[in-house]
Amino acid sequence: MMQTLLLKDEAQLELECEILKQVIVDDETYALVMPVHQPVQILMWDANQAEDSLIDLDPEEQAAVFDNAQAVLAELNLKLIESAYTLTVSGDLPEPNEEDIFEIAGDEDDIEEYFLLTKFYKDTNQFGIFAPLDPLIFFAAQPEDEAPYLLSPDEDMDLLERLQDQLLDLADDAENN
Repeated sequence: MMQTLLLKDEAQLELECEILKQVIVDDETYALVMPVHQPVQILMWDANQAEDSLIDLDPEEQAAVFDNAQAVLAELNLKLIESAYTLTVSGDLPEPNEEDIFEIAGDEDDIEEYFLLTKFYKDTNQFGIFAPLDPLIFFAAQPEDEAPYLLSPDEDMDLLERLQDQLLDLADDAENN
């Protein structure tokens, strides 16, 4: 049975995550987690640039197109969820076709592959709803007396490195057994 963890952000939005692994560092429990539902991102095609030039939306722009995105996903029997930290989609995603795969520059110019679920228009702008092909995984702290919380990349770098080392050790142990 899948073990889950419920994370909340500052706005009290929730993100249900599957616990992939847990480690204890300095008597504190941490988990490597992955959202239960598929994370998605709404991007806008830049009308002033090449066809595949995409623009990330700020929170106000995302809120303005949320209902439109929800409606087009409903046509695919998918439900758009305003989750903590990311938008997610529940339901059975269609299989990606090669023409639906886009390479999108992420933070620090890392290139990631995304699957275009669907397109829609609002006013004269074209938008796409994209799902990353690689799973979204991150660390969460599980304090004994507090609600669990997501560790940000700005956390103590020493702690993050120790968590990565511990999880890599666990993966190596699993491979050797």
